[in-house]
This record gives sequence, C-alpha cells and structure tokens, in this order.
Amino acid sequence: MIDAAEAKRLEALFATYRPGRGLERELYTDPGVYQADFERIFRRHWLFAGTGCMIPNKGDFHTWRIGSDTVLLVRGEDGQVRAFHNTCRHRGMQVCAAEQGRAQRLMCRYHGWTYGLDGRLMKDTAKEFGVGREELGLKPIKLVEAADLLFVSFAENPPDFSGALADIRPKLGHHRLDRAKVAKAVSYDVRANWKIVWENNRECYHCPTCHPDYTKATLDVPRFEPKRMAEVARVTKAANDRFAALGLDQGDQYSLMSGAFWRVHRAPMAEGWITQSIDGKPVSTLMGDLKERSFGTLRMSIFPNFWQHVSDDHAVATRITPVAADRCRIDVWWLVDRDAVEGKDYTLDRLLPFWKDVSEQDWQICEDVQAGISSSSYEPGPFSKVQETNVAHYLDWYIGEMTAKPPARRLKRVK
Repeated sequence: MIDAAEAKRLEALFATYRPGRGLERELYTDPGVYQADFERIFRRHWLFAGTGCMIPNKGDFHTWRIGSDTVLLVRGEDGQVRAFHNTCRHRGMQVCAAEQGRAQRLMCRYHGWTYGLDGRLMKDTAKEFGVGREELGLKPIKLVEAADLLFVSFAENPPDFSGALADIRPKLGHHRLDRAKVAKAVSYDVRANWKIVWENNRECYHCPTCHPDYTKATLDVPRFEPKRMAEVARVTKAANDRFAALGLDQGDQYSLMSGAFWRVHRAPMAEGWITQSIDGKPVSTLMGDLKERSFGTLRMSIFPNFWQHVSDDHAVATRITPVAADRCRIDVWWLVDRDAVEGKDYTLDRLLPFWKDVSEQDWQICEDVQAGISSSSYEPGPFSKVQETNVAHYLDWYIGEMTAKPPARRLKRVK
C-alpha cells in the first residue's frame, strides 16, 4: 500500500502534467509510479485476460500472471468459462503451473487437493481440517464476456463497463470469435513502460517512417495529406456503403475513441487491399457469419491492456502485462476460423508477417523511446493537434485515473 508520504510525492509528480504534452520522465521510470499504476488502474479496471476460443473444450485452461496474482481461466463441464485465483486454498500453491492445458479436475501438486472445473473443492475437509469444503473452493475473479473476449477485474466495485460492452458485442459479433481458433501465439519481453507502448499505439504519425507495409494498407496516413483527401473520402464512402450492405457498422477514416477508455471502430482499408496482409490478398477463409469480403477492419482498443485488429479472415489480439517501470510482457495471438486447415486454407508465412512486422517495429520504437526518456536532457514535447490527439486523450485518461481529477482541458483536433 502507498503510505501518506509516498502519496504526497506521487501527487506532486502527477501535478506536473500539462495537457497536450507527454509526461515527465519520472512518470515513465519511477518504481513508485509503477506501483501506483498497478493499485489505481490494474487492480481496479477491467483487464483483457484472453479469448474463449483459447480454451474451446471443457477442462481447457489458460493462466495469466499479472502483478502478484495469477488468473486461471477454465471452461467448465457446462461449457461456461470461469475465472479464479490460481491459488490452492490449503497452503497457497499455484494449482495450474502451465500457461495452457486441459484437465478433468484441477489438482494441486503439493498435497493433492482437487477442485472441480467450477472451482469447488472435491475433498471432504470438515473432520480433518475443521472447515467444510464449501468454504474452501477456489476464489473467483469477476469476469465478463464480450463476443468471446474475456475481461476480468480484481476490484470490489469495478468501473462501469456497460458502454464498452454495448459497442463490442454487436460490432465484433459478426466475426464470431467463439468459432475461431488460435493459429499462432507469440510473447515479447519489451523493455519499455506500458504507457509508452500505449502512446505509440494511439497515433499513426510515426507510420510513414516506421511501418511501410501498414502505411500502404491503410488510410491513416493519406487522410492528413491535402492532395489525397478527396481520394480518402471516396474510398471511405464506398467502404461504408459496402459495410451497410453487409449489415456491418460503419465508420470513417479517423479513428477516435468511442468512450473514455475504449474504441471500437470499423475502418476501410486502402484501395486494392482485401485484408491486412503484406500484399493485401486474403490469408485464410472467411470468419464467422461473413458471407463475402468487406475490405475493412474492425479496430478495438480497451485501456489499460488490450487492442485487436479484426479482418474478414483473421484477427490479431494483443495483451499488455506491466512487469516493471521500464518493462512489460506483450502477448499476441493470431486467430482464424476454427475450420480453417493449416497448409490448405492458411499458412503461417502468409498469416503472420503483416502484424508481426508492425508489432516488432513498435516494440523497438518503444524501447528506444524509453531509453531516450531516461536521459537527463528529456523534457515533454508538444503533441500534434492534427495527428496526436488520441495520445493526448490517452494521457488525459491516465492522469484522471491516477488523481481522480480528470484534466479540464483536452487537446482539440485541428482539421
């Protein structure tokens, strides 16, 4: 817990924030700020833990370590996914040691205490231990499901998530992630503060210099070029007409936040691109309920630890786990339709490169930014009022969460 002296020090640090600029160095490097981030955001908010399609069959489980806790997601005999603390109620050993697996029962390897897939203790403990087994089941964690995305919260009273759910469920529902499977999972150890990773995610100002393939495939960059605005408007209108004909939601080329901490936005791709691949050509069979290609992508961002890009034939989900003030683990999953056959309907050498390249380029950028911010010469620079308003929004949200005093001013986008 943060004591009074530390709370006063942190308050002074957060008070240095100037809307429309980055944060002071200590807010990206200080271990005390990292601990405060965990207490005030990661132990309070809804966190993306995984997708239901990662654990499709009864007995399938997935574990995720976040701070001092390990979340255990398990699909029960009734087909429902539940979340528990991965801690035996006897002596506290982790029940499931692996990150992924399948079990008929959940058994602690220490003394053999065994739990059902619904978390109930199977052992009769009343006589020997003086406590009935009904009091010794695995401790549950709050869980909500949104079109197969699984979010957990450690808070007694988590923030209202209804707005995000109302956006996610109908827009993502067409893609039926519950009928998807994991084609590939990759984990990264990124030597950067989690906020730097988010700031980088929230803008495409860097795309022309850092992401050549992404730049060719999207309208994020040409939308800011005066000579190409008419082209962008034409492609966007044609895409929205197609989305409407397919029963999909519509959007525009500029992806603003849908709410304070979430974004769910369908965007057109550049002309000639069918899906998010290196050459724009399909990389797998259609997903979910889609009967034909939409030539668009559904972008999702949920603070503080999740974003996803969903094309017609695959989805790429990203989960951030802070590890230290200057380090985080990032997990990336590529999902395809569950009936797609590797080697026939898709190959990893076609499926992976687009987002693998973009992700790894971003991780290097973030590590270099962390190194630069750590310099004694660093001071927060101003944000572009054209291309970095989403970064300003993110930092406004962050400071508001850390101080319970949302900044009165926000950077207004200049058209």
